Parts: sequence; structure tokens; C-alpha cells
Amino acid sequence: MKKSYLNKKSLALLLTIGLLLGCETGTNNKAPAGSAYQRDSGIVSQNKNYKPHTPKDSQMNKIYTSSGTPGYYIQVGYFGEHRPNDDIINRLKFADLPYEIIKKSRKNYLLVGPYTSYNKAREIKGSAKEYVTEDAFIVKVLRP
Repeated sequence: MKKSYLNKKSLALLLTIGLLLGCETGTNNKAPAGSAYQRDSGIVSQNKNYKPHTPKDSQMNKIYTSSGTPGYYIQVGYFGEHRPNDDIINRLKFADLPYEIIKKSRKNYLLVGPYTSYNKAREIKGSAKEYVTEDAFIVKVLRP
């Protein structure tokens, strides 16, 4: 009786290990044509036609002002009626990030940029998050 118990325990252990390591489910693992990544035979390769995601204008945060240069920026601060303190300005200078303070009807926006494309701003956003604030995000400045 003890021998059959060990066999059942060993079988259960082997089945559990097999499930943890993964098994073929019979589903098609290939990405649809034109997607960023295609998977063939378990190897993931980047599709040459991949274009980084650029949000639609309706999804983008916008600031309409005549005081700033139009383009894409990374917003690292919003200060209401007050100007940004020296600490945050020094962090921007230390990271060698170009910045502008844009005033709009008693509001001060601290922005890194401008950049000509969303994708360029997205590349720089990591540095802004690392050196200035984790809450940095991309905005588009437009003329009214």
C-alpha cells in the first residue's frame, strides 16, 4: 500500500512540474500581420514595419498658449500662481534638459522641450522621470 501511494505522489509531482514549465495549448501564437512583434516557433522577432504608438490628438493633453513655442513637451510641474522653486530647476539643469516655464492665465507650467515629434519627447521622458519627477507626462503646446 505504501508503494502505490508513492507512485501517485510522484505522478502528481511530475504533472505539476509539467504544468509549471508550460505545455502546448493548441492555440495559434502568431501575432496578427502588421503587429509590432511576430512570434514564430517560440522566438520573438521585431517586425520591420513597426511604428511606435503616437496617440491621437483627441487623447493628447494640450496647452493652448501664445507664449510658448509650439511642439511636444514633457510636463514636469504645475505651479498655479507660484513659480517653480530652485530645487526643481537645478535638477533640470543637472540632467541637461531644456525647459520652459509657460504662463497661462495665472498658471505656471514647467515643461521640458520643445520636441518636434511625440516619439522624440517619449525618448526623453525617461530622463525627466529619473531626474525630476515620476509624474512626468507628454503634452502638446499649440497656438490658440
